[in-house]
Amino acid sequence: MVMEDRLDVIGKALEAIYDSTVSNERRVNASQVIESVKELPPVDLEQIAYALISKKDLIHARTGWTFLEHIIKFKWLEITGQSRLAIRSACFTAMKAEAMLLNELRCAAARCVVLMIEHEWPQNWPELFDQLEDIASVSAIHAQIPFITLQLLVENVVTLVTVESFSRRKDLNNAIASNIPRILHTIRFALRECLVESTDESYSLARSALDLFSELVEWVAAGVLEPFISDLLYTICSFLETPQHCIYEVAAKCLWRLASRKQAKNEENLVVLALFGDVPMRSILTAANQAASVGADNMEHYRFLKTLCNVLSALGIHLADVWTQRPPNFALYLAAIEAFFLHSSLYLRNEAVAVFSSLISHEKIGDDEIFNECIRRVIVSIPNLLEKVGYPSQNNCETCRFSQHDYDDDSDFSHDFTQFRDRSLKVIRSCCTGKHADFLVGIAEKWFINRCLSHPDLVRQTEWDAMQRFSKLVLWECHSKKLLQPDNYKKLGSLFDGMLVLMASCISPPQMNNLLSMLSTLLVVIGNYPQLLVPLLSQLRRPLTDKVDDDIDEKSVKRHCIALLLRIVTVFANEIKGQAEIILDFCLSVRPHLSLMQLASCMQIIAALSNLCVDFATQNNFLSSALSDSLRYFLQSEIQDVSHSDIAFLTFFGFTSPAPLNVREATRSPFMLNRRMFRAHLSTLEGIMAQSQSVAPPSHPAYSAFRPILPTLFLLAKRLNSLYDPKNVSVIHASYGPLSIFDITTSERQQLLTPVDPYMSSTARVLSDDPGTHAQIGSWALILSCHLTFVPDFRLRFWLRRTWKPFLCACPEMSYHSVRQLLLTVVDELNRRLQSRWEQIAISECSGDDESSQEQLLVEHMACILTRECVVFLRDLFGISDTGKEFIGFTENFIFSFSSEEIFIQNMFNITAFQKSVLQGTVGKIVEFMFLCLTYRDATSVVRVIPVCRNAAESKERFPILSQILQQVPGCSVEDVQRLDGRIASMKCSREYVNEKMKREIMRKLLRTIIATSVGEQHRRPVYLRPLPPISKHKASAEENFADLSLIFGEI
Repeated sequence: MVMEDRLDVIGKALEAIYDSTVSNERRVNASQVIESVKELPPVDLEQIAYALISKKDLIHARTGWTFLEHIIKFKWLEITGQSRLAIRSACFTAMKAEAMLLNELRCAAARCVVLMIEHEWPQNWPELFDQLEDIASVSAIHAQIPFITLQLLVENVVTLVTVESFSRRKDLNNAIASNIPRILHTIRFALRECLVESTDESYSLARSALDLFSELVEWVAAGVLEPFISDLLYTICSFLETPQHCIYEVAAKCLWRLASRKQAKNEENLVVLALFGDVPMRSILTAANQAASVGADNMEHYRFLKTLCNVLSALGIHLADVWTQRPPNFALYLAAIEAFFLHSSLYLRNEAVAVFSSLISHEKIGDDEIFNECIRRVIVSIPNLLEKVGYPSQNNCETCRFSQHDYDDDSDFSHDFTQFRDRSLKVIRSCCTGKHADFLVGIAEKWFINRCLSHPDLVRQTEWDAMQRFSKLVLWECHSKKLLQPDNYKKLGSLFDGMLVLMASCISPPQMNNLLSMLSTLLVVIGNYPQLLVPLLSQLRRPLTDKVDDDIDEKSVKRHCIALLLRIVTVFANEIKGQAEIILDFCLSVRPHLSLMQLASCMQIIAALSNLCVDFATQNNFLSSALSDSLRYFLQSEIQDVSHSDIAFLTFFGFTSPAPLNVREATRSPFMLNRRMFRAHLSTLEGIMAQSQSVAPPSHPAYSAFRPILPTLFLLAKRLNSLYDPKNVSVIHASYGPLSIFDITTSERQQLLTPVDPYMSSTARVLSDDPGTHAQIGSWALILSCHLTFVPDFRLRFWLRRTWKPFLCACPEMSYHSVRQLLLTVVDELNRRLQSRWEQIAISECSGDDESSQEQLLVEHMACILTRECVVFLRDLFGISDTGKEFIGFTENFIFSFSSEEIFIQNMFNITAFQKSVLQGTVGKIVEFMFLCLTYRDATSVVRVIPVCRNAAESKERFPILSQILQQVPGCSVEDVQRLDGRIASMKCSREYVNEKMKREIMRKLLRTIIATSVGEQHRRPVYLRPLPPISKHKASAEENFADLSLIFGEI
């Protein structure tokens, strides 16, 4: 086919591709035509590329550059050296043409040059920079090409690291680093010239130069920057007042990246001090004032203002790392950060408070006078800014208008506001020192006097919430640090009296809740004035003895009163010993007026009072009396029958009968009463166990009372799991709907789709011995492992966290043999469940769906959460603490103690050879489970399970023939293993420091054939760069010094 015919076919294919009216099938065929052209011989493709590049049509010319790029990228090694030089010459000739006036063609040409650089520079192309300067001399438009080329090169080699060949990447990195001074000189010259000329071409050139400098500035050493930093900062700051082509925003982003450098701290003083200089600081603040004067109406100016705020925020955080003394213009800088903190935009406030949070944590900065004056002004503003206002869905304040620019929905706003609030409270907490304590307490006192006590009806709900957090933090933090003086307690005591007077006349439940919240912040006075407890109880009696009805607000007030009293009893236990009997009488007197659940909460107060008993016998009798009603409930024959039968359980709670049609019917239903009674008594048991602490540990004072109902509780746990059995689900009445009543709820689903909270370690193993209980552990453990296969994932994690983990980790050593079967069953089910879920996720990812559905996202989150719970379970079994402290692990004595010595197994457990094999299989399943957790795609779980796997590996003798195992890796030869062994040995001998990244690289090279590649890498065409000889290192020539010769010839 002649050239004209090929060009005609390509032209028609391009028309079809870019014609919006063409069918998709025809467009696909046209794309295949273009791809087939790329596979022509390099000589033919090169001629087609030149022909297309010479055309004036943008699409044709850009396609020509694409063909040329394909040759350079994938066929460079196939063509001759003469052809390579011809392509290079043709590229630079084409880049001097008028067609380069189009930005798309400039970028296309730069990509071709970068690919040639990756193949040839610097060994075979020493004149590269001379050729780039020749291109730049054509015009201001052409001068952009060298900057675009170098920016792409830096991105490929340094920033994005897309050059796969390590040797070529190293050569290119060294070559770039050696030419940095020349590049910086060129950038400085170009920016100076652009300041003089005010044309569109010069503005575009300035943008290109700033973009290149932004790519360089984050990693270039401070010593290399030093000769240029002052001039460059002066020039860049001059562009902050240049709106053309949005250069001012590009300049601001450049400063942002400069302020965000992450280099050695001892080198960064130069950069920080340069940014605090007169010209940069005043230029930034002037530009910020101009941008802030527009408001939320101008999105472009607001975006510029956010970038400037990011510059100052990054600079302040950077300053906290390198502070040695106060920099110049520090007061001016703090004033700017304070202005951003007071701005209506939540985004700007959040960035500003991050600076204060970093600076105030620094010991020397915290003693600076200028900073302390600023922080006092900030403290005054924080209570108002803690009010949660400005939702993007609303339009009732200026903050809402800014939020509509910054956030997609209210949940995004809430996330950022929570972060802002946490940072602000961190600043307040750091200020709770002798220097600021009186000032902070004074702010809280003034609000109580001027707002809460004087005009409570005018206080907004957001103001109540904000001041409750502020006052609680200030007063309790100062109280715990013993910063409050007697005068402070006296004033707070009078405020406490005022709150009681206000509560006496309050008739609004929401208002009463707010008053109780604020009163809880003043409880610090109870320690100094325990006599205030009597009038407090008097005021709490009225809401607690009100008639119990269905009003939600009234119930909330009662719960709040009980929680307040519980806090007093637990926090000020020693101070209220004299009033313990008064509190007990008060709780007993209000019991008839409380609902079942409120009564269960009240029992927690009684349990906390038991901790004040003088001896164990008294505490035991006290708790036995408190538990009597709940014990009678679980010992009655009806509950006993319910605990032994699934059908009886469902019938007792009404699941086999028609569901209530409305609230009135539900209120009168005996089944609903059964549910409330059951839940209330379980909550009573749970609350008493949580609040009671033995006065004579390790024996628990409530154990003797609990002992008769323990079998019933374990049977009820069995009933609960059996409800997921399909045969039991089929018994549920159809009026409860098509979905099972045990399915995941909407709130639980939403909780799973949000980040996981940090895990808490389980309690230590119980050391007390009770042979009567230990004899029953085996049968109880079997009950806990029933029906596991039917339990859904979102319930399984709670069983693991709240039941199996505490039960196994608290098991006394003498009962290990009784719980072994439970451990095996739990591990086996968790192992099977996790493997299934992660396989399901892998299959869904391979299906090719662009966007995951809500259900797929839920499955993935649930798999991650369950994996993390399993890892926490394993860590507790091995005694690995998050605090770094090691405690005696369950497995230390239970698993590996008998897995390492055959004789020990046979003697201690007195088992046969067959039983021994079963036992070793148990250990194998546990080891398999922990190492499989390493393979699941959840980084948090992998990091946390590594110490567990290390403990397991270190409990066994090292494998002596590791080299033979490594030789089984596909593509790994004996020489490769020997090189690895020699490399590791040399590192050990020379005590060479090797970070984790280098260790991973060493092993990745050896195991590359068995490491799974990502989907993108699987379908990526490999690029083979031209192998070049190493760059020769020029040794510095020693300077001649004839001083020593003077010793010989000096006398001549």
